[in-house]
Amino acid sequence: MLLKIAKTCQHRVSSEVDAMPRSVSAVVVGSLLCLLAGCSTGGSGGDQRQAIKLKVLFCNVESGTFIDANRDSVLSVGDSVSYRLAVARLGGAVQGCEQANGSFYGLEQVVERRVLKGETVFLTHAQGTLTFKDGNIQTRSLGSLQSSAAVTPSLESGALTLSLGDLFPSNHGATLIGQGGAFSGTVGSADFVSDTPPYALLKLHSQFGS
Repeated sequence: MLLKIAKTCQHRVSSEVDAMPRSVSAVVVGSLLCLLAGCSTGGSGGDQRQAIKLKVLFCNVESGTFIDANRDSVLSVGDSVSYRLAVARLGGAVQGCEQANGSFYGLEQVVERRVLKGETVFLTHAQGTLTFKDGNIQTRSLGSLQSSAAVTPSLESGALTLSLGDLFPSNHGATLIGQGGAFSGTVGSADFVSDTPPYALLKLHSQFGS
């Protein structure tokens, strides 16, 4: 009788021990599947943040300024160019540069001079601010300037005539930071496209989640 009870207890303990790995495995597999499927544990994840997508046309140059840092009377490393552009943020009644509704204030400092296919190009550290009635967006990028007939070899600090082609000779990317209004608390990226007219495709999202 005692032998039978001992065997019964041994069988129960063995069954429970055998069941434990299967139970733990089920939990682990379930957790992995939940992670792969994007299960929520309460609250909204970063992937659920709604993006703000904008297309902005750079319409014309309203003003330009040259800062000859080393006083050599030519555009060279260390010099800066600032400018103000009229822009059109597309959407609703605004379908082109005829309805310009904002401005872009840019500042570019030359960090390198290159000659590409016979054309002189100046690589820059560029920053700017897009201003609209409902908020501003700051941009930062590695940009470029291309000298044209309007940018003569003999320069002095002061007003400078620029074309859109000088400011957007090639495509480049930028990082974005929203500044107030509709763009407060947002960050993102942009693609600047060299075209006629040049334009930027912006994508912003809340840095705090939704």
